[in-house]
Amino acid sequence: MLTVKNLYKKYNKSKIIALNNVSMNINKGEIVGLLGPNGAGKTTLLKIICGLTIPDSGEVIVSNVKMEDKTRLKMMEKIGVVLEGNRNLYWAISVLDNYYYFGSIKGKTGREIKKNIEKYADILKTKELLTRKVNTLSMGQKQRVAITASLLHEPELLILDEPFNGLDIESRILLTSAVKTLREEMKITILIASHDVDFLRKTVDRFIIINNGNIVDEFANINITAEDIENKYKIHANLKEA
Repeated sequence: MLTVKNLYKKYNKSKIIALNNVSMNINKGEIVGLLGPNGAGKTTLLKIICGLTIPDSGEVIVSNVKMEDKTRLKMMEKIGVVLEGNRNLYWAISVLDNYYYFGSIKGKTGREIKKNIEKYADILKTKELLTRKVNTLSMGQKQRVAITASLLHEPELLILDEPFNGLDIESRILLTSAVKTLREEMKITILIASHDVDFLRKTVDRFIIINNGNIVDEFANINITAEDIENKYKIHANLKEA
């Protein structure tokens, strides 16, 4: 579903190698956790997959479409993304107005947007928020609204960057449940980048570990604890249990 081949990215001003020939594969219907400490290269990798950053070399392929200048718009139809900080929302207008705006710029008709609001707002529990302005919402509510907005064009791949940051336990539990439902009922492939080991452990099928711009390991989420991951990879684990 998603194939990344030999991605290399160096930021010239800082001379930092953000990604060093990174390769990985994600199968259709998987929930995969991209795990690493701050500065490991997670966000750079996500931005390249989404077409927001151009790699120095390497390839990104989504549903058999290779990321190139001439295919970039077609690729964007296949991807929904929420980067850290809820950047895909306008805070001064209502949730509903945000939904119609972002659905329309992705090419959906009013009727299609309405149908998809019903579908995804039910899963993300945002129906009761439709008339409220975004700037009145809690952090957890904003995150769920942002994810709903990212799904209104019915992408095949959903990318979430640090979705649990700043959320209380109740919001994390709700979001974890919603992510699983999106995969089970909507058949969406999901890539979650985070350094929150414990909540990834409750959510994903498989881990990919990145550090210093390199993929250092990947393994199934079977019989593994947050402590195991923290001890082996020296990644600080949030060990709050839900």
